[in-house]
Amino acid sequence: MKKISIFVSLLIVVGLLTACGPAQEAVVEEAVDEAILTVGDAEYSQTDLESLGTVSVDYTDKDGETTTYEGVLLADLLADAGADDGATVTFTAADGFSSDVTMEEVLACTNCIVAFDGDSLRTVMPDFGGKQNVKDLIAIDVN
Repeated sequence: MKKISIFVSLLIVVGLLTACGPAQEAVVEEAVDEAILTVGDAEYSQTDLESLGTVSVDYTDKDGETTTYEGVLLADLLADAGADDGATVTFTAADGFSSDVTMEEVLACTNCIVAFDGDSLRTVMPDFGGKQNVKDLIAIDVN
């Protein structure tokens, strides 16, 4: 009877030690670099955009406040996507707001960018009206 008691006690101790051991490490999945912007038929992740090279641009809003943004030159992005042949460029925000600019104006603009704005994107077009500075940008279409 003593042997059975010792054996049962030993099993209980082993069970407790196993339960109190270090937790198994969670499997960490590699983050997928998801598409955040559609340009014509091409999709871009933030890594894709950054690989095109970034520049800094100052933008002064209607209240006279200047902010520096970092992003990709719009003309370079359109060329990379093969979407630089058309008459009109349409910028579309996540909420459905859209703004149009002529392709000629966009290609001539040397400081127009698609900027990284926290977790989203935006157009920064210093020499254009406020409506062309589209926040939460998700798509650029060329017609």
